[in-house]
Amino acid sequence: MMADDAAEARWKKLTLTGPKTPGGELLRRYWQPVALSKEFPPGSPPRHHRIMSEDLVLFRDDQGIAGLLGLRCPHRNADLSFGRAEDGGLRCPYHGWLFDVRGQCLDQPNIPLEHRSPEQIRQKAYPCIERGGIVWTYMGPGSPPELPAYPFLDAPEGHVYAMVWPSACNYLQGVEGNIDPSHTSFLHRISPPSGAQNPSMAGFKADTAPRLSVVDTSFGLRLLAERTIDEKGTVMLRSSNFILPNAASANGSEGALGLGGCSILWHVPIDDTSHIRFEIMYHAKKPLPIADYEAGRLKELDDNGVRIRTMANRYLQDREEMKRNTYAGVGYSFPIHDLFVTESMGGISDHRTEHLTVSDMAIGRARRELLRAIEQVEAGGEAPSQDRSGRFDDFVTFTAMIDKGTDVKQYASDMASRRIYEPEPQG
Repeated sequence: MMADDAAEARWKKLTLTGPKTPGGELLRRYWQPVALSKEFPPGSPPRHHRIMSEDLVLFRDDQGIAGLLGLRCPHRNADLSFGRAEDGGLRCPYHGWLFDVRGQCLDQPNIPLEHRSPEQIRQKAYPCIERGGIVWTYMGPGSPPELPAYPFLDAPEGHVYAMVWPSACNYLQGVEGNIDPSHTSFLHRISPPSGAQNPSMAGFKADTAPRLSVVDTSFGLRLLAERTIDEKGTVMLRSSNFILPNAASANGSEGALGLGGCSILWHVPIDDTSHIRFEIMYHAKKPLPIADYEAGRLKELDDNGVRIRTMANRYLQDREEMKRNTYAGVGYSFPIHDLFVTESMGGISDHRTEHLTVSDMAIGRARRELLRAIEQVEAGGEAPSQDRSGRFDDFVTFTAMIDKGTDVKQYASDMASRRIYEPEPQG
C-alpha cells in the first residue's frame, strides 16, 4: 500500500498545476504563452482567461500594452472582463475603478474625493511581454528571468506561423506525445490524396522501431531517434527536445524546407483536465507556405472557429479511410491526430496503469526531470534548466540522413554549434 501511495503522490505532482500545488509552483517559474498576438490585436475586448486553474482577465490598455489581472474586481468582485479599456488601464463596469497592467488602482470615481485611496489598492497582476507574435506571462514569485532566446522570436516576416488548439486533457499528455518518436510511424502514417508526401514519411514506414538515446541539455533533454531506411544501412536521425517544464520541439512540415526549421509546442494548462496547445512553426532560411498551413487548420474548424473532431463525435473516425489513406482514420492533420489520442487517455491519464518500455525512454526521463525540478522548488531552490540570462545555445531540431556507425550524440552536438537558426542575410 505504501508503494501505491508513493506512486499516486508522484503522479499528482506531475499532473496537478493549480495554485499552491507542487507542479503548479514549478510551471509558474517559467514564461508561458498566453495568446497569439494576431488573435488579440490592439483594440480587442478584454477576455476571461483561465490558466493553471486561475481565473484572470487578459486585456490591452489604450496604448495596446497587454496585461493579465485577476478576474474579480477587488472592490465588489465584479468580472473585469466586461470592463472598459481606457485612461491607461482597465476600468471595472460596476463602479469604474481603474487598474493598470501592473494591477495598481488608478481611480475610484464612485467615492468622494476626500475618501479615495487608489494607491492602497492593488489587484493581482502578472507581467506580460510580447515577442515573436506571442503574448507571454510570468506567474511566479520575484522578478522574472529573461525570456529564453527561442529561434523564432525575431523571425523575418513570413518565416513563422503559429496556431493554438484547445485540448480536453491534462497538459502532460500533450507534452509526452511530442517526445514519443515511435508513434509517428503509426498514428501519423498517411497517404494524402494529392500524392504530396513529407520526405521523412518513407523513413517512418521503413523502420517503425527507432533506436533512442537521450542527452541532457541546458533547457531539458535532447532526444535522438535513429531509423535504418535502406539496405546500405543509411540512418535517418531526428533530433527533438523536451523543454522544461511543459514544451517540446520536433521537425514538423517545416522540416521539408531543410535545415533551419523547427516546430516548438507549449502545452499550457487551463486546469488539470484541459490545456491549450501552442504550436509555432519556424524556418530561418526559407519562407513558410503559410497559406497552406492556414487552409489545413481551417479545414478542422467549423464556421465559429470551433474544432470539428471531438470525443463527442468520436473524431469522425472513418474506417474506410483507414484502409486506404490514413492509419488512424481521422484525417490528415497531425495536430488533430495528437489531440485525438491524448484526449482518448482521459482527462488525467493514470500513470500507475501504464507499462512503459524502451520505446518510452524519453517519457521516463522527462518525468524524472520534472519530479526533480518540482522537488527542487519545493525545497526552496531555483527552478532548474532555466538560464536566467535567456541563453538557449544548445537547442537544435533537425532530420538528417547519416552513415551507419556515426556517433549520433556528437553529430547532434556539432549541429547545435552550426547556428542553423540564424536568418540568411537580406538583400
